[in-house]
Amino acid sequence: MNIIVDENMPNAALLFSRLGDVELVNGRTLTREQVKDVDVLLVRSVTKVTKNLLEGSRVRFVGSATIGVDHIDLDYLQEAGIAFSNAPGCNAEAVADYVFSSLGYLHLSKKLNWLGKKIGVIGYGNVGKKVYSRFAAMGCQVCVYDPFKEEKDSDINFTSLKGVLACDVVSLHAPLTKSGSHPTQGMLGEAELNSLNAGVTIISAGRGGVIDESALFKLHGRLGGDLNLILDVWQDEPNINQKLVSLVDIATPHIAGYSKQGREKGSWMVYKALCEHLGVVTDINEIDAISSGLCASLEIATGYIDEEVLARSMHAVYDVARDDARLRFKYREAKEKDVFDWLRKCYVERDEFNTCSVKHDSNDVLSLLGSAGFVINN
Repeated sequence: MNIIVDENMPNAALLFSRLGDVELVNGRTLTREQVKDVDVLLVRSVTKVTKNLLEGSRVRFVGSATIGVDHIDLDYLQEAGIAFSNAPGCNAEAVADYVFSSLGYLHLSKKLNWLGKKIGVIGYGNVGKKVYSRFAAMGCQVCVYDPFKEEKDSDINFTSLKGVLACDVVSLHAPLTKSGSHPTQGMLGEAELNSLNAGVTIISAGRGGVIDESALFKLHGRLGGDLNLILDVWQDEPNINQKLVSLVDIATPHIAGYSKQGREKGSWMVYKALCEHLGVVTDINEIDAISSGLCASLEIATGYIDEEVLARSMHAVYDVARDDARLRFKYREAKEKDVFDWLRKCYVERDEFNTCSVKHDSNDVLSLLGSAGFVINN
């Protein structure tokens, strides 16, 4: 059996060579010629899996080690009888870590005391749920907008889009959709962004295109720069607007979910689904397929305010400013042909907060750290 795997999927040889002959490829430039004699195609979000790519090939199973499926033509796969599986929830912890590391950065760099702010989350899928639950566990006043989920989860503080945009912090985790009753493409356009207050914090770690970047420029001008912008996703990836990069506090190359453990979990979930499709038993379990963290424990000193404890503890495991600095440097250096994709391919590994235990004398501080994702060491 011939298996093509995106070269950015970790553990590809460890997992999939057990099932067939594995070839690693550049997912962004994958062609019809490459897949015509392939039985299994395993991708990430940079590969557009369509009829144009697969028609006439031997592919009978497509797996995507991602939460989102906007890069997959699901209707064509069903029509062609091609099995499909993705990895919902694989990087939810990682994206939540990104959100909170970003807030930690804003506290340390701009003195933003976000624990007392109103928090709005857009999108209540696997990632949105995780982000919402962390804020709620910390005692934050948090609400969420997702018209597809509000009737199914009545205990959650659902509100309108207008209600979310009235918050001090707005965290976006919606998929990119172009049709249906509530399309998300350009959902935050000029009218919506104009409703935001000065000093607002926008964290975009879902899909590029949900925010109208031209309107975001205008908002920045209208508020005289009095806002905080964290952008991980971009309207025209992999071609990102460098003028917009110059305005934002944190700019990263669509890596919010790129923790070592999250990516490994995505690969394992696709491996498990492929084994089920083939009717074979998985001979490696999830625990063995996912790495432990490098920073196993932290002992936190007393005498610091809550936001600083959270920020410095989180940054001991993952400091989002590292990714921002690397992006800006690589674009200035301009040695790589495709900087955006190079940054993703050559990403510096990071661990999740849940790989690290923390110790502190205060149960209240421990509760906050536990809510952020750390393991509590009493």
